[in-house]
Formats: sequence, C-alpha cells, structure tokens
Amino acid sequence: MSSESISEYKVILASNSSIRKKILEDSGISFEVIPSEVEEEELKQSLSSDNFKDYCLALAKAKALDVSNKKKNAYVIGSDQICCYREEIFSKPLTKENCFKTLSKLSGNTHYQNCGISICRGGKEVWSHYAQAALTMKSLSDSEIKDYIEKDEPLMACGAYRFESLGKNLFSSTKGDETTIQGLTLYPIINFLTSEKVIDI
Repeated sequence: MSSESISEYKVILASNSSIRKKILEDSGISFEVIPSEVEEEELKQSLSSDNFKDYCLALAKAKALDVSNKKKNAYVIGSDQICCYREEIFSKPLTKENCFKTLSKLSGNTHYQNCGISICRGGKEVWSHYAQAALTMKSLSDSEIKDYIEKDEPLMACGAYRFESLGKNLFSSTKGDETTIQGLTLYPIINFLTSEKVIDI
C-alpha cells in the first residue's frame, strides 16, 4: 500500500493482523491499514464473556471507533475473533507450552471460532456482523501436536493453529465460512460496502 495521505482511501482496516490484511487484499478492495490503539486486554477484563457474540462485537466496535474518531471520512473495519470450547475462551497462546495445552484440549472435539465485525464512519458504528464457524479436530497424539507446533509456530494464532497454513490439516471437518475461521468474515463486508457504493462489484 502507498504511504501517501490516508485521505485517498475510503476503507481502513483497524488491525495489524497479516491474515485479515491478506483477506481484504485478495478481495481486491483498496484500503489502508491503521491499527487500533485500544488496550485490548484491559477492555476484555471490563466485558462479560458469558455471551461470545456480544463479547467479540464489543471488541470489534471499540477497535473500529478508535480509528474512526481520528479518520472520520473513512469506513473503518474493526474485527475480533474468539475461539471457544465449551465455556472456555482460548486467547493467543504466545508460548509453545500454551499451544500444546490448547491443542490437547481441542483434540478430538468440536470447538467454535466466533468473529465479530464492526464498521464505523464519522465516529459512529454504521454496521456490524457476527458469524460463527464450527471445527472438529482430529484426535491427535502428543507427538503429532508437538510436530505441528514446531512446523507452524502458531504462537499468535487464536486457538493455537494457523488455519491458513498447516493448521487446516488438523481437522476432520469444518462448518462455516473459511474467512470466519481466519478472523474476518469477508462476504458480508463486501455486500455492505457495495450497498454503500464504497466499492464496485
């Protein structure tokens, strides 16, 4: 993307996620990246995690609003992803040990990736969307889990796997949009931006 003035862009992605950036790039949408400066962990502590939908939508909105308040003429996309199994939320593992713990729990079971998206303009939310995908993981041995972690290094991945990479091979079945699994449900965004005449089909 050009480093010129942001004023030439109609769409901003309020995230430094390389996967979300790639999803938008592959769609052909012209956009700029301005990561939100929201203190995510602090915000999470102030929210109730009893309702996964409300939880990830609130986080997505906070990120989009943070950037929208500075760039009021653009459509700012904020997104948040929550991986959950039963009542437990799995954050980014950060260490190989945590990766192993998470994948051991998910092994042989069905878990869910929840994706909340918020689009803000002029410092106000103008659209939001929630989607959920179900993923059933194969029953993995300890050695298979360790081997995967060494090869794919999913330390920053929600759920301790990189679905866009080798992580896809860990599953026996999935139900839901692949972009939901990756953290930015694409088609509803395209539909909204098209209806707003921000992009052409």
